[in-house]
Amino acid sequence: MAKPLFSPKSVFWRVNREIACSLAAPRAVLMQIAHPLVGAGVAEHSQFRKHRLLRLYRTSLAAAAITFGSRDFAFRAVRSINRKHEQVHGVLRAQAGSFPAGTPYDANDPQLKLWVLSTITDSTLLVYDTFVSKLSAEDRQGYYADSLKVGELFGIPESIMPPTYDDFRSYFDDMMRGDAIHVSDEARDIVRALFARTPSGLLLFAGSAVSIAMLPERLRDEFGFRWKFAGRSLWQRVPPVCRVLRRYTPSLLCAHPAATFSELFL
Repeated sequence: MAKPLFSPKSVFWRVNREIACSLAAPRAVLMQIAHPLVGAGVAEHSQFRKHRLLRLYRTSLAAAAITFGSRDFAFRAVRSINRKHEQVHGVLRAQAGSFPAGTPYDANDPQLKLWVLSTITDSTLLVYDTFVSKLSAEDRQGYYADSLKVGELFGIPESIMPPTYDDFRSYFDDMMRGDAIHVSDEARDIVRALFARTPSGLLLFAGSAVSIAMLPERLRDEFGFRWKFAGRSLWQRVPPVCRVLRRYTPSLLCAHPAATFSELFL
């Protein structure tokens, strides 16, 4: 097999290798559409009403291709995503948060790409920390250093990428405190369509419940998730048990299939 983009010895590989990190995808997608310009792009250019799992599937497939695939496979996956994004542009139909009606959006806008990548990074590290193992500051920096390569692949200019993990945390926290992140009516419509009271909608909601519980409380409220699962004592007890169980479970049983396949040929 051709050499992968990332080393199997890297923190990036080790973290993304955990199948539990798949729980990060719904949280990341919800945080992405909480940006009104991203939400408008999804609402007007996605087939989420017909294919509820498509965005989650594409996000997971792209992440696996980039992390565990060969360099050529990773580059082809990114080119495919960028080509799809070329058709995703328009203007806001109504004011959303600090963005007035008529504000243009473009899926290849570097600032929007940065937010999308940041939600994936933040969600993945949170899930790993919660259910697999606590990461050291050094590990976080190592993971983030490799995520900079992903940003470069997607054409995010180095000048706007936070250079260190601490800078990333400052950027992410500032975004959450600022006016840019605001759940629009379009984003709520997306969520209602995804989690409609149909067999597939209820199944998707059940599979996303843990991810939803890990959303920042403000976003849970703005999306209309009124339940307070994250504050229950059960929620507080489950993660430590999961981390202990993971410590004594063979690594192979917890690995992403793409990672296992890649490792067979390295």
